[in-house]
Amino acid sequence: MRRWLLLMAALGLLCIAAQPTRAQSTITVSTDQPKLEFPERLTFQADFKSDQPIEKVVLEYGVDQWTCGTVIAKAFPDITPGKDVSAAWTWEMKQSGSQPPGSKIWWHWRLTDQQGQETVTNRKETVWLDDQHDWQTASGGNINLHWYEGQAAFGDELHQSAVKSLEDLAKVTGLRTAKPIDLYIYANTNDMRDAVLYEPGWTGGLAYADHNIVIIGISPDQMDWGKRTQAHELTHVLVGQLTFSCLSDIPTWLQEGLAVYGEGGPDTPSRKLFDQAVKDNTLLPVRSLSGGFSEDPTKADISYSQSYSLVNFLIDKYKQAKMIDLLDALRGGATVDEALQKAYGFDIDGFEDAWRAAIGSPARSGNQAKPTPTRVPTEVPTFAPAVIAQTGPTLAPTRARPTPTPIVLAPTAAPTTAVSPAVTESTNYLPAIVSVIGAIIVATILAALIIGRRKSRMDA
Repeated sequence: MRRWLLLMAALGLLCIAAQPTRAQSTITVSTDQPKLEFPERLTFQADFKSDQPIEKVVLEYGVDQWTCGTVIAKAFPDITPGKDVSAAWTWEMKQSGSQPPGSKIWWHWRLTDQQGQETVTNRKETVWLDDQHDWQTASGGNINLHWYEGQAAFGDELHQSAVKSLEDLAKVTGLRTAKPIDLYIYANTNDMRDAVLYEPGWTGGLAYADHNIVIIGISPDQMDWGKRTQAHELTHVLVGQLTFSCLSDIPTWLQEGLAVYGEGGPDTPSRKLFDQAVKDNTLLPVRSLSGGFSEDPTKADISYSQSYSLVNFLIDKYKQAKMIDLLDALRGGATVDEALQKAYGFDIDGFEDAWRAAIGSPARSGNQAKPTPTRVPTEVPTFAPAVIAQTGPTLAPTRARPTPTPIVLAPTAAPTTAVSPAVTESTNYLPAIVSVIGAIIVATILAALIIGRRKSRMDA
């Protein structure tokens, strides 16, 4: 019996020691460089050489942005299996929608050889940006401002104005950026709209808070409007940074009110419209401003001015600390009523009553409009300045169409160096199973021997 047990133990040890060994695949990667056709498409492409036939290639890629979880996109290019493999896959932006200019895209390749072993190439990154413009950059003060049209003085002036806007916002509202913001200044609004797909013709600027990116079309004769628009869009980014979560739902009056506050308040024509609405008692119920604004030009303009007045009331009377408390509560998933109650001690109706009394407006009527059931995305368009004549002055943005356009993922391109395999993973679990079985056999036999020895001693 003892000889039999010893024989079984030897077999178990043999199972552990005699696992089949696999030669590690040696894979080299070349021409791993995406082809950019901005803004319509991006083609990922690479060549692979291996001492073991490659059976499968998967492209994994993603975007450097804030998300509620890990987001990894996968593409499965068609390949001809072998030791020399070429793989390519094209991302069509017209089908998915485009990333904002300047967004960072990463990718790597996952290769499976004939033996089932996986090799993951080094992660690479590139920037989604057109290469037809000679971009210049001015950096500092948490602002990276990029422009291509105009002298250095043009870019420096816009950069200094953007930095000052951030400083002013921090002092008055307490909003600060978590990391530097990239501003891409196009020569005009037409150039800007050509760089992003499916944006309406009246769009003059866009803020992408989840990317820390702002894009605006500013010509040298629109500097005043451009500076105000920079401040407006930067505020959107700061609010987006502070309130980002999977639970938050920021009302439009707060989002846009802070943005107009950031640019220094409404322009003169908008102020006059708002003052007239106060006199005529035609102000909009605050609850109706929690969703999308009206597309009627006059109502939209009043909506922006009224939103500014609401935010100005909260900051002027209760100071910046309370505003931060409000935004924190919304980020935590509280409703607008709950967040207002927590920060200020009143709900939306109580807020409107206090605000109306402060501006000398009649008390609200009992018939309150219901808010539009739409969530406000992070990117909110700023409207392009309307030009009266080719040689006439450029007007401030006329906010006639405040409906935002949602962001859709898209990839990027720029030359990068070739990489070598970084991580190798085996998906064949047979060696591990054999090893476990062998260990179990050895342990069982040793236990049996010990028990048998103890029993023989007791019998003796």
